[in-house]
Amino acid sequence: FINSICIMYIYSNVCPAACWSNVRTTLVMRCSSTSDGPEKLPFRRSANYQPNIWNYGYIESLGTGIHGHNPINTSRFDKLKFHVRHLLTRDVEPSLRLRAIDMVQRLGVAYHFDEEISAVLKSVSADTPEVFNRLDNFNSRALLFRLRRQNHAPAPQVTNSIVAVPSCEAVHVVKLVLTIDSKKKYNSLRKIAAELLRDLQDGMGGFKKTLLKDIEGLCSLYEASHLAFEGETFLDEAREFSAGALNELMPSMPPHLRSFVAHALDNPLHWTAPRLHTRWFIDHYARDIGADPLMLQFAKVDFNNVQSLYQQELSKITCWWRDANLREKLPFARDRLMECFYFACGVVCEPSFGACREVVAKIFSLVVLLDDIYDIYGTLDELTILTNAIERWEETAIILFFAEPDKQILCQWHDLCKAFLLEAKWHYNNYNPTLQEYLDNGWVCVSGPLMLLHAFPMLKMDINPNSLQQLESYPKLVRLVSKVFRLCNDSATHSEELKRGDAPSSIAIHMFENRSTEHESRMAMKELTMEIWKMVNQDAYDNCPYHLYFAKACVNMARISHCIYKGVDGISAPDDKKRMEIEELFLEPQELKFADPLYAHVLKSLACASSSIFNSCAGSMSIGESRSGNPTPLVS
Repeated sequence: FINSICIMYIYSNVCPAACWSNVRTTLVMRCSSTSDGPEKLPFRRSANYQPNIWNYGYIESLGTGIHGHNPINTSRFDKLKFHVRHLLTRDVEPSLRLRAIDMVQRLGVAYHFDEEISAVLKSVSADTPEVFNRLDNFNSRALLFRLRRQNHAPAPQVTNSIVAVPSCEAVHVVKLVLTIDSKKKYNSLRKIAAELLRDLQDGMGGFKKTLLKDIEGLCSLYEASHLAFEGETFLDEAREFSAGALNELMPSMPPHLRSFVAHALDNPLHWTAPRLHTRWFIDHYARDIGADPLMLQFAKVDFNNVQSLYQQELSKITCWWRDANLREKLPFARDRLMECFYFACGVVCEPSFGACREVVAKIFSLVVLLDDIYDIYGTLDELTILTNAIERWEETAIILFFAEPDKQILCQWHDLCKAFLLEAKWHYNNYNPTLQEYLDNGWVCVSGPLMLLHAFPMLKMDINPNSLQQLESYPKLVRLVSKVFRLCNDSATHSEELKRGDAPSSIAIHMFENRSTEHESRMAMKELTMEIWKMVNQDAYDNCPYHLYFAKACVNMARISHCIYKGVDGISAPDDKKRMEIEELFLEPQELKFADPLYAHVLKSLACASSSIFNSCAGSMSIGESRSGNPTPLVS
């Protein structure tokens, strides 16, 4: 039993392999026990998990490139990229530049233009009164608010209504340096949201009836409301109003627009994993009659390029997984490598963080096995011995073999096992914890802190003793996103865990404490999730003491938790929809068509264009224009 755990961790590649023969021997010697007489086999539970559905032989072969797409040449790619950069930097109305930023973010190509996006957001705030007043519709104002908050940009200053917000470092800056008074910035951002909402109110506490005619504006307001901070109740009102209005208007909408609105209501942009939204939005944008063909082609080509990179990473970790042969050694446990890689891509999706994705996917795969040992297979006595062994492993092995960062890693593995053991004790002793007790333990045993600790040194940041010490104490942002992870997990696993007689979930505990129905308790946990998200937003976008990459990874963990546990348990019992999501992200490339005469004409024009990105490109179409030259809304 202990050997299985040792083997499991050996293959994680987190610690030096040369150390492991001694550590494994020490663990086995210390955890072995003797007994007189014949051994009585303990009763083992079974969760009857569905088997792995993926062909690992095929996935490993993806690394050879024989199944890959045919990439376009570098020159053509650069021309497409030039066109998109032009759309971001051209001298046009602020609303069109904001739309361009929103578009490249939705299409998943914003990482190519970090500096340009930062410059645009700064420029929009430079001529503050004029710029904000020129945003003559509430769609643009709500979009401005959302983009500034989620990109850590300075807020606009508007005469007599909106005050200036001190600037954080922009998206492309190497470090997130907090040199401003956090409280002052927070109050300023609240005033921006308050003034935005005040423009929408009719003076009697309600919303203007004219807003019901602006579907795009309602969508933008709904998306912006999900970036609320604590105390911003006016954004809660805006979310309820916009969601209710959109639901009422949906039956009368054209099909393409109805599809966009339904997806937004079901999958708020701020709560959705970026690559998952990108895959959906590329398909949606391709059906838009006002779509910019070159921007669409660039997004498709880039999606295929990133997918090819993901396939190389998948091939490597699949080889590691098959060599470890853990599904044979631990046949009672879940084999979910592909689902764990899907989760890892949700945490860090940028192409440059491949090593981080591989580590997170491996760690999550091992955590799933360990969870099944504690949750299903082990007896309480065995689990106690195992946890004590890992504690001695932490105390002894670290002194002998490991440096300070590795010490923190092993300490958090021990913390995870202690949290698992506590849940096992609740189960075996029929103890009903309070909701607070459950959440205090739940954010640890969901493994979010452990995965983020492993991700931290892989995010190309400067690591110093102070940052490591902060991580060791579980910073607030890590705890918050792990609570979102826990609550999302509970929403999907509650019913099955109840059937198995596992330790109670947050939903079951709330039902017991409040004598409520399952529906009422689910709604209560949904509201709790919303309140935690407000704290996540404030810690990540207002006063986060960490590098921007790490803060983004934390927020992304909360996002992918919503996606992977939406409707079903995407780890334990992935359905056809989850399988399709994984196939579309990692196995099915976008279809590319270069026969469009307009496309060929514009590429030819771009080849002759001036090197200045501010010059007009002959034949190019703007982000907000259709073929007729008329403005085209995002959700036309």
